[in-house]
Amino acid sequence: MSFLPKLLHDGGPLVYVILAFGALAFLLFLERSLYFLRAKVDTQELFHGLMNHLRNNNLKEAIANCDNKTGMVGEVFRSAIVRWEDGPEAIHKSAEESIRLNIPKLENNMKLLASISNIAPVIGLLGTLFWMIKIFEKLGHPGGQFVATVALAGEMKGALVCTAAGLIVALAAQLFYFLLLEQIDRIVLEMNKAASEICYFLCSNPARKDEAGEKQAE
Repeated sequence: MSFLPKLLHDGGPLVYVILAFGALAFLLFLERSLYFLRAKVDTQELFHGLMNHLRNNNLKEAIANCDNKTGMVGEVFRSAIVRWEDGPEAIHKSAEESIRLNIPKLENNMKLLASISNIAPVIGLLGTLFWMIKIFEKLGHPGGQFVATVALAGEMKGALVCTAAGLIVALAAQLFYFLLLEQIDRIVLEMNKAASEICYFLCSNPARKDEAGEKQAE
């Protein structure tokens, strides 16, 4: 029997539960990482392209650019552009609303990941307590004072394996959580930066009246 399977066997059923939580934490980390990767966009390049369209009164092209796989930053740009004719207050409010609606999408499953980091060590401790109970049961039987140390070694090992497994999974889940949190903060910062830039541009360049038809068509 190899080392890892033997440890799993020695740790008992709760170790498999802990490892299942660890696998779930890894899958959540992988899913969120791919989601954030798809949401990544060159904000400055997109913004400069939009400015060229808007200065040339190409409102439809600007909105189409925002819809072309530009992620959440593109949604912020779009939300501000479609309210261009409604004035600065409407532009700012629309951009802020877009950011507010996108943040929950970024934070999806983050609470579950945080919960795993809290639950895993508790399950490990529970497994340790079960093994300790078994040890005291042996010691409490008639003649328990003569139980050999070797006979108790398996139970002690199982208790330690449960504790170690719970802590390892908790540490991994916590690391995944903070890595994802860093990416969320970066995307939120990009959205706020995009909102600030597009709002300043639109408020400094009032919409022309001949754009009304295009805007209403959207």
